[in-house]
Amino acid sequence: MKKFLRHFYLPSRQIMVLIKLSQITHKTPIIGGITSLFLDNIILYVFGAELKSPSLEIKELIIGHTTGVVLGGNGIKCSGKLHMSSGVVFGRRYGDNTSERPIFNIRGDLTIGANSVLLGPLNINGPVIIGAMSLVTKDIEEPGIYVGIPAKKIKDL
Repeated sequence: MKKFLRHFYLPSRQIMVLIKLSQITHKTPIIGGITSLFLDNIILYVFGAELKSPSLEIKELIIGHTTGVVLGGNGIKCSGKLHMSSGVVFGRRYGDNTSERPIFNIRGDLTIGANSVLLGPLNINGPVIIGAMSLVTKDIEEPGIYVGIPAKKIKDL
């Protein structure tokens, strides 16, 4: 019962429920796209997280503080937990025309500190921790802790 009630009081769970609902309605002919866009805007206005639900494939999303979070870049695929703080931005480099596939391919768990920016396309092999105010522009192939501008590995996990 407690696991069921978490959907009502944890913002991350509420966002995941709205994302799943948006993805389901997006597949409905005629009104699906409009309904999906409406639900995505509810997530933006209520929680402060900007995203396009149909482009997300995230096993578990945990957002500590949703203000200023942008899940963009034309697609995120994550096979583990994606845990982030406020101000995290997933963006796409200009001039990158790879809109057919997910821009961010995350295998394993990823934890991102506040106000970090990830510019795709990126492949990340977790578990990885990205420190606050870091800039990730290159693939991360080894698990560890990454910090800085640009992000560099400082410790193994």
